[in-house]
Amino acid sequence: MKLLLKAVLMNIAVFLVISSWATVSSGWELPIGGGTRPIGDQLRLVSMDIPQTWTPSSDVKYWATVKFDTEFKPEIHRACFNFSGGEKSCVDVEAKYVASGYFRVPIQVPAGTKRIDCYAEYIRNGETYRTNTVTYSVIILKKE
Repeated sequence: MKLLLKAVLMNIAVFLVISSWATVSSGWELPIGGGTRPIGDQLRLVSMDIPQTWTPSSDVKYWATVKFDTEFKPEIHRACFNFSGGEKSCVDVEAKYVASGYFRVPIQVPAGTKRIDCYAEYIRNGETYRTNTVTYSVIILKKE
């Protein structure tokens, strides 16, 4: 019984070590144009929100609010959206819509969209970088 307990505990310990290695970052990421830079010097998207008091229509532009985390004043170039169903759209981000911790962009949501993936491109030290991707689920309200 003690031998079985030791084997189980050893397997758990090995699993925890391996899984921690899989989640540890190398400390560097690649910019779009090549080269490397420290991860602590990046723009990271946290979440995205679109008002949910509507049934999505492809004829209307909606304001998406994208929240981010960073330690510097970002120069966000554009935001790109991948819609479920395969459509993709990139929108230039105007500096006047960038505030502390978030930016806003108008997007058109294609009919039938259920999920929207978003990433942004930003300029840092003359190079263009891409952020992580955040996902937003569209809730379609039934009209009664």
